[in-house]
Amino acid sequence: MTEERPIIGSIRVAPTAIASIVSQTVLKSYGVMGMASRSLVDDIAGTITHNPNHGIAVHVEDNKVCIDVYVIIAHGTRIWTVASSIIDAVRFEVEKALGVPVEQVNVHVQGLATSEAE
Repeated sequence: MTEERPIIGSIRVAPTAIASIVSQTVLKSYGVMGMASRSLVDDIAGTITHNPNHGIAVHVEDNKVCIDVYVIIAHGTRIWTVASSIIDAVRFEVEKALGVPVEQVNVHVQGLATSEAE
């Protein structure tokens, strides 16, 4: 027999908290050189505020999580492979942390960069 517990409140996770999880996951992904801006305005705002979630947009609606990630990928890597890896890693980490399914992860490759060693 299981005991039913009364609902005593609710839990709300801010999109910025989700973006922090996404940021840490993306920056650990193979082939990612860094995060990018969605636009020039976002680039200026990110520079001024030093936003740690720069390059990430999280939308939560009706218990559905949609994430847009803007990245710069290492030159010479397969873009599709890196983007696919980012999608899988972000979906896994966010679902593990929240217990809520991620509906979409969109990767926007904003540029390619060479490593400093080259």
